[in-house]
Amino acid sequence: MEARQTELELKQISEILKPGYDLDKEQPHISGERFLMTRDKLVLVGKSKKDNLRVIIKASRFKKGRDEIMQERTARIILSTLLFSKDVILFPKEILLWTDISTNYLVFITEFIEQDRVFVSYPVEEQFFTILRAFEVQEAFHATTFEHKKSVKNMFSIFTAKKYLDSFNDFIQIIQKNYPNENSNDILSEALKILEENRPLIDEYSNHLTHTDFVPHNFRTNGRKIYMLDCSSIHFGNKYEGWARFLNYMVIHNPELEQFLNEYVLKNRGTNDYLNLRLMRVYKIGYLLKYYAESLEKTTGNLNTLTLKRINFWHEVLKAVLSDTQLSKEILQDYIENRDDLRSEEEKKRQREFSVA
Repeated sequence: MEARQTELELKQISEILKPGYDLDKEQPHISGERFLMTRDKLVLVGKSKKDNLRVIIKASRFKKGRDEIMQERTARIILSTLLFSKDVILFPKEILLWTDISTNYLVFITEFIEQDRVFVSYPVEEQFFTILRAFEVQEAFHATTFEHKKSVKNMFSIFTAKKYLDSFNDFIQIIQKNYPNENSNDILSEALKILEENRPLIDEYSNHLTHTDFVPHNFRTNGRKIYMLDCSSIHFGNKYEGWARFLNYMVIHNPELEQFLNEYVLKNRGTNDYLNLRLMRVYKIGYLLKYYAESLEKTTGNLNTLTLKRINFWHEVLKAVLSDTQLSKEILQDYIENRDDLRSEEEKKRQREFSVA
């Protein structure tokens, strides 16, 4: 879907919505790097003509995008009715779901959640306690909790140690195909070894409900409550997979919070939990490296250069996690400076929706 195709899609969706909704002139979710990589569905911002209520509109006419929307919608229904504490994690109100027969668009509309400030702009102590409560809510739900609720167990996949290791082997193959590099091969071999050596521990901590992409662009904060915006990345897996994704994100956006959470797990939950967190961080970095390696052939110019910088950076983070050391400030600062120089203005604007870095 090139720029021209996106314009045509927007025009079609605008016509479909015309009786009840107007699209905003600026659409941050269909610009920048992320949209270039994943174009199977559109995420749009608009307003209701009836009451001027701001809304989020997810729409797709492609099978993959339609399936993802339906999976997310089913997941949010199950989670909101069976699981999360209403004092900690909430879901935006669902407004409308329908298929436009003439264009085959599936359209899903939910309430837009306003936030006065992005998550990482709060004091670090407030970030710590807010995210800790959110993780504790997820951890409370184990696959065995739902052994008599087949609809729940059938909705969410279950990741065991075998599945994590199989996936990591797949990551390695894709990385080596798209980014052949001897140093990378050595680091990935070390990463695979530590995962294989700790297979029993990974299994011991599995079967917990976890959001595998629980980072600020997938949730919004309002007061002390978190609104989950994307439910498409939830499964029963390792207790620390969501933690790992969040801590890897904070390596860049708030290293102080990353360290606080690391220290909390080690001091309050013990060495096995801490090792398990490191194992999941290794796994999630493997996924990131796979994602960026695949992206090389899809990018050109500054974005291609930035993708290579990201691959190099995440190899450095992986080495730090494997050795249980903190990433050097020099490596981090060098990456941030390069990233900011290479990013488009459009992407910088999009990032301000959820980040200060």
